[in-house]
Amino acid sequence: MDWKAFATFAVGVIGLLGVLAQRSYNRARGRDRAKADLDLLALLPEDSAVRAELRDHIDETIRHIISVEDTERRDPFGITLASAFLLVSAGLVYWFVEHGGWWLAVGGAFFFVFGLVGLAADAPRRQRDARGRRV
Repeated sequence: MDWKAFATFAVGVIGLLGVLAQRSYNRARGRDRAKADLDLLALLPEDSAVRAELRDHIDETIRHIISVEDTERRDPFGITLASAFLLVSAGLVYWFVEHGGWWLAVGGAFFFVFGLVGLAADAPRRQRDARGRRV
């Protein structure tokens, strides 16, 4: 196996994931949007036609923050389990590449699929009950 090509690919993927994560975390959400809207409301003249609409929008945004966004969370157990599945998958694929055995590739694919499904289900912030299940 050509490890130089694999290392180049891995660095590229990690860099891409870093850019996507930074883009996601820098986006204005909830309180940041409400604060920006309040600043905009302060800049509008008193006789502006959209002032009342913007005030209603700010009120609705703050109600949403209080009722929904403060109760959203991730499921740490599910994320840990999905990550463990992905690690097992990587180990099986590595063993398959180095030593052969088609059944290792099948096992790696099985764990990879369950790991991805687990991350997709448990990583996003959602309203959850005490056991971590979506409400």
